[in-house]
Amino acid sequence: MRGIIPQEGFTLVELMVTIAVMVIIAMMAAPLFGDMLIKQNLNKSAEDLISNINQARMKAVLERRQIKVQLNSTYIADTDNQINWVPSGKAQLKTGSDTSIIFLMSGLVKDATGDTTFEICNKADGKKSKIISISKMGIIQSTTEGSCS
Repeated sequence: MRGIIPQEGFTLVELMVTIAVMVIIAMMAAPLFGDMLIKQNLNKSAEDLISNINQARMKAVLERRQIKVQLNSTYIADTDNQINWVPSGKAQLKTGSDTSIIFLMSGLVKDATGDTTFEICNKADGKKSKIISISKMGIIQSTTEGSCS
């Protein structure tokens, strides 16, 4: 028995069972991965909008003039008095949401009687959304998750 080399390795059945288990795990993870992409897309759109709002408010104060943030469905180049925001991926502005906000040279929101609210929805499933509220003072008060319906 000393001259016989032991055979090492996996049998075909063991390999097939391992591959089947991996396929089952991948099938369970696929829907979760899709939800993660939807959530990431909404987060990116909301972060971009918050960044544009903060940039416009800061620009209005520094340059001592009114600056408008315009929410568009297609790309339009920024101008001296206007910053444009376009949602990324499959996100869109909810129908009925405000489509613009104007900052005065003091940093306050022009003609604001209450909070200005923007809601960004997902076109793919239409269930998840991000709600961004800006106070009369021009400060972002909350970014919450909602549901578009």
